[in-house]
Amino acid sequence: MRTEDLVRVFKVKGLEVRALNGVSIRVRKGNVVALVGPNGAGKTTLIKILSTLLTPTSGKAYIMGYDVTSQEREVRRSIGLVLTGERLFYYRLTGYENLVFFGSLYDMSLGEVRRRAREVLDMVGLSRWADVQYMKYSLGMQRRLALARALMHDPPVLLLDELTLGLDPVSARELRSLLRSLSEDKAVLFTSHYMGEVEGLADYIYVIKDGRIIAEGTPEELKRLVGKVVEADVPFDLVPRELMRYVVFVRGGKARVRAPNDVLSPVNGSAEVLGVSEPTLEDVYAHLVGEEAFEIDFGSRGRRRGGGWAARWGA
Repeated sequence: MRTEDLVRVFKVKGLEVRALNGVSIRVRKGNVVALVGPNGAGKTTLIKILSTLLTPTSGKAYIMGYDVTSQEREVRRSIGLVLTGERLFYYRLTGYENLVFFGSLYDMSLGEVRRRAREVLDMVGLSRWADVQYMKYSLGMQRRLALARALMHDPPVLLLDELTLGLDPVSARELRSLLRSLSEDKAVLFTSHYMGEVEGLADYIYVIKDGRIIAEGTPEELKRLVGKVVEADVPFDLVPRELMRYVVFVRGGKARVRAPNDVLSPVNGSAEVLGVSEPTLEDVYAHLVGEEAFEIDFGSRGRRRGGGWAARWGA
């Protein structure tokens, strides 16, 4: 799959908002590619354009050589799609019955549909619950069934929007393992907020911010953009605004900071250096995306979220 200078403009209260602004990406067969960025960066918009649910304002997008705007039928036959928060399954049907229904929408015989439904249920670890009503499925089971539905027609391309969002660590790990095994003969594009997940799964990463791709590369290539990272404790009231994106947690009035050495220069005199290490993808995300990726809350629960990691603000 590939896109060329994709632009998508929405009108909100009479104002034009560019959700995508010249986005070009490429995903080849056998590759697992991650699209990461803060909320509102354009990740879901791109997935929806690639799946023909939205049309681009300008630019081009192709799936298996098919144009997403003029060859929608061919594109839809070529993709398996999982969206965040979708409500497409029938609550009173079993997992198996849901898959048979959705499989029947493709050009498959009833016998093929029934066989494939059992096959994909086994692939995603739901065989034991095949005949349980969907309304009784946990969130993790619902996400597994969504992936099973995406695999029903054995598509060459998978588009996965926040597939592991809200899952417990074990379920998320099992889905990642399944995706890795599936990727040998498929092109996979997934979005995620969890940098640990991206690091363990993606061959290549696109970082998107404000509708633009601001960086791309393999995990190792992106880490080289940051270089060595210094970990230090800094009195919290001395941390300038531009360093907030690098704060891991605050305890006892001190902020634990992980940042490139040159970024720490404003607080060198007050920083207690704890060590120097290679960067993680969380460090890369914090450096590239910036403070607007984080929501800082000093309320009673004291938690900061962003970029797929959370840090507690304790006493």
